[in-house]
Amino acid sequence: MKISFIGAGHITELLINHLVSDVMFEAGDLTISDPDGNRCSELKRKFGVSVAADNSEAVSRSEFTFVCVQPHIVRKVAAELKEACLRGRILISVSAGISTGLYRRELPDAVVARILPNPPSAVGEGAIPVTVSDNADEEQLESIMKLVGLFGKCFVVPEDKIDIFTSLTSPAPVLTFFETMIDASVLCGLDRETSSAMVFQTIRGCLRMWEKNGFNLNELIVKSCTPAGTSVESLRVMDQMNFRAAVKESYRAAWERSKGFNKED
Repeated sequence: MKISFIGAGHITELLINHLVSDVMFEAGDLTISDPDGNRCSELKRKFGVSVAADNSEAVSRSEFTFVCVQPHIVRKVAAELKEACLRGRILISVSAGISTGLYRRELPDAVVARILPNPPSAVGEGAIPVTVSDNADEEQLESIMKLVGLFGKCFVVPEDKIDIFTSLTSPAPVLTFFETMIDASVLCGLDRETSSAMVFQTIRGCLRMWEKNGFNLNELIVKSCTPAGTSVESLRVMDQMNFRAAVKESYRAAWERSKGFNKED
């Protein structure tokens, strides 16, 4: 399998690093294209990937091409690819707010997938929404899911639902909660190193329990609470401080923000 990347920014580096370091792809099967020659040279030195002269050459070298550029650059990229042979080739867009419809109008011969990998994708644990253009056949859809699945768990969703994933899959709010647990432990008198290890193991154990019981969170919460015990007291304070409402509102606000990234076709 040969893969190209249009754009040599942070996302491209994360994806290549995972493919080369963790999935054990041959670096020679990966090609990058970017007008910043210094950046291309940097990634070539770091990973051993090939560098194409331009975007058309990058696409011609591979079955799959990730388009990892900022949204305002996508139309320019599409214009550059109009003369390329795209029949049977698959473009995977990682540009926020750019619909598959734009690519289909500009590049009708290409099969287009739109994905939004979140940061844990860099270690193969992403939660990745996938939308594929309707001109893909079953074999192409399967190959797209297999490739994207190297970066985590894929969810085939209607394109108008992708913004929900944008807001809900960010690790920042989750990690902030973890960090706050550590701060609370330190506040109570435990050193930070021990607090960090304790919180990490607590979270790991909770995830394992959640996975094992069939993802029924309410059942786990009830079983974890002794009447008039410490867990009940923690939950009482959380309710008093409107914890659940704050979490819901933070994600809803992020969802509204992500919808603002969408561009008019």
